[in-house]
Amino acid sequence: MTTDRPDRLLYLLQVANASFPTGAFNHSYGFETWIDAGALDDGPSFERACRDWLRYAAVPTDGAAAAHAHRLAAAGDLDGLVELDHVVGALKLSREVREASFKTGRALLGAYRDVFSADSLAPFADAVRAGRCEGHQSVVFGAAAAAQGVGESDAVLAFLHAALSNLVSVGARLIPLGQIESQRIVREAWPLLTRGTDQARATELDALGSATTGLDVASMRHERLHTRLCMS
Repeated sequence: MTTDRPDRLLYLLQVANASFPTGAFNHSYGFETWIDAGALDDGPSFERACRDWLRYAAVPTDGAAAAHAHRLAAAGDLDGLVELDHVVGALKLSREVREASFKTGRALLGAYRDVFSADSLAPFADAVRAGRCEGHQSVVFGAAAAAQGVGESDAVLAFLHAALSNLVSVGARLIPLGQIESQRIVREAWPLLTRGTDQARATELDALGSATTGLDVASMRHERLHTRLCMS
């Protein structure tokens, strides 16, 4: 982290915190279906699934999108951001996951502009409002980080860490997991998050994509569960 600008670190700590009003804690991205079916029923099985989700979904899709959004925002390329947002939406194969992505993104965008009194993302917000794009979370996060002067690597790492932390909080409620076990899962993922950040930043725009077919199917089945605690 940049030590001569503590405001940048403070920004990340605030925006990547679960208490920042994006609603991300309400989404399991299909994990609730697996938990309901008994496929994930303890800490070890849940941890393995989380790590696979990071490797094969979060990093090469949203992590990479956050990196590209950071670069496009830094360059002032609104059309590029809009096109990137379309790509991210197209890669969300299930309706619930796609809606979760842009709903949390729009919430992040609105809260960012209100809390930090920042108009730097006004053109992108106008594009979302006009229906030119949906406003996916990874795109908004990367673009906002660039607007705040946060480095690309720090932004991607913070995004991936926040995504994992939110998912683990879902597991803690649904399996359930203890607080210490939940925190251990996040801590043990530090090396994976670090490597994932490098991988995300090295992913070309035309190489974005995920390889989690089982989770995509679970997400599609989620809306038909007999009981649901999560929105996706």
